[in-house]
Amino acid sequence: MLRKFALLFCLVLFAVLLAPPATAQTPLTRAVVQTVRNQVQLIPRQQTPRPARISEEMRSEDAISTGLASLAELRFNDGSLARVGESAVFRFVPNTRNFRLSNGNLLLLVPPGRGTTQINTPNAAAGIRGSALFVRYVPNSDTTIVAALTNSGIEVANRTRSQRQGIQAGQLALLVRDRLEAVYNFDLNQFYETNELAQDLSLNSRDPQITDDSAIREAIPAGIAAVRAEILAALSQPQPAQTPWIQLADLEQFSGVRSPSS
Repeated sequence: MLRKFALLFCLVLFAVLLAPPATAQTPLTRAVVQTVRNQVQLIPRQQTPRPARISEEMRSEDAISTGLASLAELRFNDGSLARVGESAVFRFVPNTRNFRLSNGNLLLLVPPGRGTTQINTPNAAAGIRGSALFVRYVPNSDTTIVAALTNSGIEVANRTRSQRQGIQAGQLALLVRDRLEAVYNFDLNQFYETNELAQDLSLNSRDPQITDDSAIREAIPAGIAAVRAEILAALSQPQPAQTPWIQLADLEQFSGVRSPSS
């Protein structure tokens, strides 16, 4: 009897050791403002907006808003890096992994293993299990663009969640009002070279000296290096042959949407 119990215990222990680790959800609680360019405002919860300052904390339900030709860079408590482009309003939901973008564009770099992150716009949602994506929302046409920069299980959905679609690195989804209009391939290298939120990060460069910007270099050891490795892996993989291609500059033909690289 003792031998049977010992054998059963060993089998259970062996199964536990071999089981794949569950992905823990790291809740978002705060972000630190790392970079401010031109007009960036912090909007504390139920308080008056004021100019954002380097190194100050943004708490859950606070918001960041940007003016024309402006940019804000935020580093979150889980090591994620968010770059918020011009004319944007961006916030995160307390003790979740949910972001809200109600205008403008966003580049989000999430280290693998942090759990599923969701980005919501007024007409769409995108889920990501780590790594990188670009999101743009245009309110006057109720249009969202979601561009996948890595192969990290990115899924997009329309407002009512009646349409869902997975997208791979180098694919973008176009959602207009409550409809997923199309999925296209796009040139990843062109995106990194021309997009205002990505071009100075050198994310597609294999040179270990990423950038001359000390603030960005500081962010690399905090999990962003793992994102960059997945970006480089995605660049070496072929994109789906059956998916139509689109030039980034051609996006403006859709409901007045300006190209993400403009």
